[in-house]
Amino acid sequence: MKIYPIFKKLIDLGLSLIGTILLSPIFLIIAIIIKLDSKGPVLFKQKRVGKNKKYFYILKYRTMRTDTPSDMPTHMLSNPDAFITKTGKFLRKTSLDEIPQIINILIGQMSIIGPRPALWNQYDLIEERDKYGANDIKPGLSGLAQISGRDELSIEVKAKLDGEYVQRMSLWMDVKCFFGTIVKVLKKDGVVEGGTGKLENVKVKDVAILITGANSYIGTSFEKWVAQWPDRYVVDTLDMMDGSWKESDFSEYDSIFHVAGIAHVKETKKITELYYKVNRDLAYEVAQKAKDDGVKHFVFLSTMSVYGIKRGIITKETKPYPKNNYGKSKLEAEELISELEDNNFKIAVLRPPIVYGKGCKGNYPRLAKLALKLPLFPEIKNQRSMLFIDNLSEFVKIVIDRKTSGILWPQNMQYVCTTNLVRCIANLHCKKIRTTKLFNPILRFMRVSIVNKLFADLIYDMEMSKHIEYQYCISDFEKSIIESESK
Repeated sequence: MKIYPIFKKLIDLGLSLIGTILLSPIFLIIAIIIKLDSKGPVLFKQKRVGKNKKYFYILKYRTMRTDTPSDMPTHMLSNPDAFITKTGKFLRKTSLDEIPQIINILIGQMSIIGPRPALWNQYDLIEERDKYGANDIKPGLSGLAQISGRDELSIEVKAKLDGEYVQRMSLWMDVKCFFGTIVKVLKKDGVVEGGTGKLENVKVKDVAILITGANSYIGTSFEKWVAQWPDRYVVDTLDMMDGSWKESDFSEYDSIFHVAGIAHVKETKKITELYYKVNRDLAYEVAQKAKDDGVKHFVFLSTMSVYGIKRGIITKETKPYPKNNYGKSKLEAEELISELEDNNFKIAVLRPPIVYGKGCKGNYPRLAKLALKLPLFPEIKNQRSMLFIDNLSEFVKIVIDRKTSGILWPQNMQYVCTTNLVRCIANLHCKKIRTTKLFNPILRFMRVSIVNKLFADLIYDMEMSKHIEYQYCISDFEKSIIESESK
């Protein structure tokens, strides 16, 4: 066991305790100035990645307006200067905005010297640091990357320097970084608001995405979602209603997101053939063209219906056995598309549960109408896997960023109880609704389709869905319902 990490921990504790006492007058003065300068709280909490990629909330003095997009690195904002307050510019230049992190150090979440903690959604930086073991130690107030260029460095260079610190961690290295930080702050070196890579002219590369399937709720929602990062993503949508799409050139795209399909349509003999023509054959043709044109990544939107289960729990061991043409056509598409995958063409298959959000179709809006009309609703404690549209959009963004392949089962972090959902919707609209267990015995023995959809348990095992530790679940249940019901 190395001795220095223990010594380093004692140094962090001692210096942070002394610093908290000595700097308390400065804490108070800065707090007063921030309150006088702009509306909002003095301190700013932000979700960051700590040791072993465990999350914690970093403390900073607020330097930006309260309407700034949350959980977004400053360099990803198209015009960061528009959001930074007058006091904030000074605090950032002098690094005084970082002072409250002494508290993070005092309670053991950070160290004085170490890699700067990444935002929870800075996936490129987190992934790059994994290569060098830089996520395995406590993040720091400052580090080797900060004294070597700070915001001017590209992500790749930052990660390498963080890895170098891990390898060379010692008292001498920490002393070097500590006094190097003081020099940098006094000289005001290395701060570049709104960009990384100025030192090496490194520009964040555009990711070109083609959505195949126009006017799709999921496709349209995803396009709106990534529009938050105009300097990062270029998105086009292609109508698949006729054969003209075959003349399009897919070679300029990094990823294809295939959403075209038939759903929420009552199955009849007349449209059975159409299910397979659209959900299976078209999907395969698009994937084949994408591969032929040199696209490296294909994302296929499938469904939970491939399992053919109306109630129960689905695990990784559960074999698909669809019961309707919708599920069958999607599963057959999966099987055909998977044959195209190789080292140069990666395929991700998404099997989401019920997707809901503002303007969605399907069972959610029907249930919302019941919540506003019925004076009485059954009190049943069931569990349903569901997925909020913003969470799905973030998930797809991450899958495309990482060129993830394989079968994926995204879902919200929490299972949904139908009664709680109805109660929440009613409350948001100031509608009184009573719940009762009077009908429970009857409902439990009924095997009617609508009853199964409303009250039966149907969930994915949570272990299946812990993709990147739920970093895509940006909205919890209550927030998602509020946004879904907003006008």
